[in-house]
Amino acid sequence: MRASSTPLKGAFFTSRAWRKKAIPVAIGVIGAFALLLLVLLSIASSNTEFFDNYFIWLYAANVVIGVCLTLVILTLVTVIGVRWYRGHFGTRLIAKLAMIFALVGIVPGLILYGVSLQFVSRSIETWFDVKVESALNSGLELGRVTLRIAQEEILAEGNFIAEQVVQVPAGATSDQVGAMIMKIRNQFGIQEVSLFNIQRNLILTSELRPKKYLPAPSVEIVAESFKKKGVTFLDQVEMEDGQRGYQVRAIVPIVRKKPMLGKMESNKDAEDKYFLQLVRFIPSPVAKNIFAVESAYSEYQEKSLGRAGLRKMFVGTLTLTLFFALFVAVTLALLLGRQLARPLLMLLKGTQAVAQGDLSPKPELDTGDELGMLTRQFNVMTRQLADTRTSLQESKAFLEKVLGSLTAGVCIFDKNYNVVSSNAGADRIFAQDLTLLDGKPLSSNLALSEFEGAIKEGFATMKLAVANESPPAPQISQKGAPVWQKQIQLHTANEFENELGVTLFVRGTELTADLRMVVFDDITDVVSAQRSIAWSEVARRLAHEIKNPLTPIQLSAERLQHKLAGKLSPEQEEMINRSTETIIGQVQAMKEMVNDFRDFAKTPTPQLKPVSINTLITEILGLYEGSPLRTQLDPSCPEIMGDPTQLRQVIHNLLQNAQDATLEGPHPGEVVEVKTELVPYGEHNGVEQKAVRLTISDSGVGFPAKILARAFEPYVTTKTKGTGLGLAVVKKIIDDHSAKIEIRNRMQGAEVIGARVSVLFMNLAKEAA
Repeated sequence: MRASSTPLKGAFFTSRAWRKKAIPVAIGVIGAFALLLLVLLSIASSNTEFFDNYFIWLYAANVVIGVCLTLVILTLVTVIGVRWYRGHFGTRLIAKLAMIFALVGIVPGLILYGVSLQFVSRSIETWFDVKVESALNSGLELGRVTLRIAQEEILAEGNFIAEQVVQVPAGATSDQVGAMIMKIRNQFGIQEVSLFNIQRNLILTSELRPKKYLPAPSVEIVAESFKKKGVTFLDQVEMEDGQRGYQVRAIVPIVRKKPMLGKMESNKDAEDKYFLQLVRFIPSPVAKNIFAVESAYSEYQEKSLGRAGLRKMFVGTLTLTLFFALFVAVTLALLLGRQLARPLLMLLKGTQAVAQGDLSPKPELDTGDELGMLTRQFNVMTRQLADTRTSLQESKAFLEKVLGSLTAGVCIFDKNYNVVSSNAGADRIFAQDLTLLDGKPLSSNLALSEFEGAIKEGFATMKLAVANESPPAPQISQKGAPVWQKQIQLHTANEFENELGVTLFVRGTELTADLRMVVFDDITDVVSAQRSIAWSEVARRLAHEIKNPLTPIQLSAERLQHKLAGKLSPEQEEMINRSTETIIGQVQAMKEMVNDFRDFAKTPTPQLKPVSINTLITEILGLYEGSPLRTQLDPSCPEIMGDPTQLRQVIHNLLQNAQDATLEGPHPGEVVEVKTELVPYGEHNGVEQKAVRLTISDSGVGFPAKILARAFEPYVTTKTKGTGLGLAVVKKIIDDHSAKIEIRNRMQGAEVIGARVSVLFMNLAKEAA
């Protein structure tokens, strides 16, 4: 399933249906977000806390939705422009509606937008007074100066205490130093003074409560105080009453020098480092006022910042509303334009479909107005056209069926003799598909170039004859176009083609100035039959004229030999005997030829009765014992209706010819094959028709093409001896039995390996039929 889902998704995203749905879905989603944002903006304008918390998000959403609406509007305008450029029907109407709706939405919107923008800008500026902002800045600066002065004072006081500590004599005790520090502390009003050594260990403090003193600062702060000779800090603390307050803190370094006790270093002094941490609390009223000023200033700054954001929010809301109005106007124009243009578009598509041949019923609009009636009338027209086309197609199909069932060939050519159309009869006659030559001349196929030359000659002679006619010729053209006709004998270049020597009777005429029609029939069998009838008449007359003097000639020669016997010298008697025998032999040969003439000219009418072809062949093959023969007799072959005597003559003749051909071929030892089989050849009233086929194959040299095409005509033979009447007699007997005979060369690739004679007996006995 996973493998099959990917192509479906790809096909969906590239389909035209998806592209049609994408823009409406995007318009709907963006419009919904725009409405939601307008609601949120209206809430933010009246809710300060909501505005403060979500200002950035609302402003970003405002920009994004505005950009999206702009892109959608540009996309819709681009779509309309592209459809206009491509000439899509209905685009002009939709463009006009979009322009009208856009003007209706934009012009009042721009007026309201300008007035509202000026009103909002001036109103917000009046909400904030410049004097209040200046007073708040002054108060805040005053508080900062007060705190800075407090830091400077405690640092100066700490330095004074440090100087006093440094001046204390070396023998003074820590209690004395502490008393001095406490005295000075009380004079300056410092809340807490603590003395630490350099290791940040407490030496003394003014804080009486244990562990309530301020811890020693970090090492970094101590190092910084020694580097800067004192540092101060302002700390915000929580007072005992729970209110916020300020304390100033100072870290002051103390360095005391004392002499070294060693002898070698008597000129050097040692340094003892200490530092003081002094803490003083800012009076509560002062701290309270400072906090009040800072809080007021912070709130004012927030309001001032909100002033710019609020102005931006109002301007963005107005701009978004303007874009949304334009968006709604263009969208309504498209929707209403589609509704108005839909019937016209349906009619346009219907006319395009009719122009392309599609006459199927088109959708109808039940709008109850003239446009709906127009679509219904259009369908009525297309139904009438469809009925007319169906009638024409039926007539054309009937005509094609008639032409296809004709045995004659029909070809239509243009003025350049390129094939325009042909029927199945032409395909059968030429044994190839002429539809492959549509739009091409017949000379594209070398086998048909001779036929093309003949029809060109026929039309040329027809034009010449028409041109030479007398003035009454136009009367002939009124009755019908002039027609030429001629008999054509076609030959192919391949000597071993079986179907050679086709005789066509061709008729041609001009249908129009650019179209020519040729109708032709294959009269090869007719010509062969006429030739056979002519030879039969010749044979009958020859048999009658030649046979009469043969007997007197033979009797005269025999009587002459008898009279002169014993009366001549031996040499003369030998010459007389040899001459007499020659005359008698030639007379006998002429009698046999006359008998053949008689048999060919007057073949008796066959006496048909049920005959088993297999039994008949078996009896005849008994006379050929010792000859190289191979039989394949099908036991399922039924009896046929035939004359046993004449069929024996046929089989004898064919077997003798096959043996003679094999002996004259390159392989004299090859066998002659005799085969019978039951084969189907068609249907009649739903019943399959069958026939018995007799096939005799030899391994001789085959027949040349010119002989093969006329093998069954009298006196056509390749034998050095014989009259050439054998196959002609066989053909006549086969025709009298309503059977068919065919002779072909046996081919192995391009090489002839013998000949094959097939006889198809379709007249089966009634029991078998």
